[in-house]
Amino acid sequence: MVMFQRPLVTVTIPMYNNASFIAETIQSVLDQTFSDFELLIYDDHSSDGSWDIAASFSDRRIKLFRNTENLGPEGNWNRAVSNVRGKYVKLVCGDDILYPECLERQAAVFEDPANSGVSLVSCQRTIIDPEGKVLIRKVNFVDGGRKEPVDVIRKMIRMGTNIIGEPVCGLYPSDLISRTSGYSAIVPYTIDLDFWMQILKHGDLFVLDEPLCAFRISDLSWSSRIGDMRYQQFLEFMEHAAADESHEVTDLDLFIGRINCAVQSMTSLMGFKLFAGSTSEKKKIPVFS
Repeated sequence: MVMFQRPLVTVTIPMYNNASFIAETIQSVLDQTFSDFELLIYDDHSSDGSWDIAASFSDRRIKLFRNTENLGPEGNWNRAVSNVRGKYVKLVCGDDILYPECLERQAAVFEDPANSGVSLVSCQRTIIDPEGKVLIRKVNFVDGGRKEPVDVIRKMIRMGTNIIGEPVCGLYPSDLISRTSGYSAIVPYTIDLDFWMQILKHGDLFVLDEPLCAFRISDLSWSSRIGDMRYQQFLEFMEHAAADESHEVTDLDLFIGRINCAVQSMTSLMGFKLFAGSTSEKKKIPVFS
């Protein structure tokens, strides 16, 4: 019988019509200083050539799957984590980037016995545009080190924004997947935060205070397409989080959070419209409103 060694990390990429970026995303995973990983790519019935681009890579660590019909982000993300072999899991959207030391640095946190009880390792991220130009070098809403979930969730509500990071920022133990209800897009904007909160019910957050990945903003990204709904959806997320007494969210937390959420939403929407407007002159990118 042939025995296959379990990789330490599973990187899984749910992709849909990411032909413009998927090669760079895949290459960023293959270029990691850490090599003990498998790379699973789940194509959500793309129509733009994403499948062919992904299939052109021949690395033995890659496994490629294609949905027979479009499942949408929730369905494809859950499929992407349904059959992982790694001890730890990182979900990377099909237009984001890992910097070379990302897996090495994050896996090392989990492998350090001093960090027993940590259920999620996150890092800071850089914001880039479609061409890979840096828009924000480091998004830093929380400093480095170990954080208790109740403190993280209360601070997130007070700030009215995602302080943990997008899926590309996180690494978590694969054995926790079965202890969650999976990714839920009932509130689409906070599909990642809802999952992070489920993971944090089983341990602490550890933050690496350096950008080890890049989150791409483009007119094709799901987050930009739901940008106008950000305020209402984050408010819904806040109310849901506050309803869980274990989070110890106060009325003052919610009051401050509603104000900051409005400011964050307005700033994000104005920034995206300025970005889209400036690039539409060159590439005829539609401005979303």
